[in-house]
Amino acid sequence: MPGIRDKVAIIGMGCTKFGERWDAGWQDLLVEAAQEAYKDAGVEAKDIQAAWLGSHTTLWTGQPLAEALKFDYIPITRIENACATGTDAFRNACYAVAAGVYDVVMVAGCEMRVSTPPRLSPSEQRRTARRRRSAASRLARSKEMSAP
Repeated sequence: MPGIRDKVAIIGMGCTKFGERWDAGWQDLLVEAAQEAYKDAGVEAKDIQAAWLGSHTTLWTGQPLAEALKFDYIPITRIENACATGTDAFRNACYAVAAGVYDVVMVAGCEMRVSTPPRLSPSEQRRTARRRRSAASRLARSKEMSAP
């Protein structure tokens, strides 16, 4: 059975520096990686015929990629498939090229994790609520006692 190996080629790639990038938002990171990919491939944004965005976050559509890279009037598909998101976006783009639908496409992945406080378990939430009520009660009593 013939495969797609002779019909599809990766002609360029770009990647951002990994780490805490508090100076950049996810749109900045997409642009940074895309510019590197364009240069590596020897293409321009106008050469891209379709794009796939792999993201596990709540980017509901491919619109963030269109906005960040100024992709007007090309189809953009957002893929989410848990830990296989990037591979799935890449696979879909490969099959579109192999089928002859497009010649030059882009696949982008975007995740921006930030540190957040740990979530409290239900029992810790109840304890915290009791402590707050108790502290509020003590404060109210001390105000009553200090009132003239």
